[in-house]
Amino acid sequence: MILVRFVFQTKWGKANEVVAAFKETQKIFGEQFGRSRILTDLSGPLHTVVQEIEVESLAEWERRRAELFSQSEYQERQARAVELIESGRAEFYTIEA
Repeated sequence: MILVRFVFQTKWGKANEVVAAFKETQKIFGEQFGRSRILTDLSGPLHTVVQEIEVESLAEWERRRAELFSQSEYQERQARAVELIESGRAEFYTIEA
């Protein structure tokens, strides 16, 4: 099992808007996301939003990612969220236990 984690630094005070956009996107594309969750900071850098998605393998992640990115509605939603984000990174972990 693989954990895909996206860590975003939002623009000042925009974390709630990013969370709302991600929740709406998950509602619409939920099946394609699979098991996922959204987290916000309690410590560390301010205005951090984390999105985690669990997938069976990196191959499954690539397949899901390609499906999502090919949909124009998903692209439009992501473009709006990007306006609220300063920077971000992707992390991939093997879930051991």
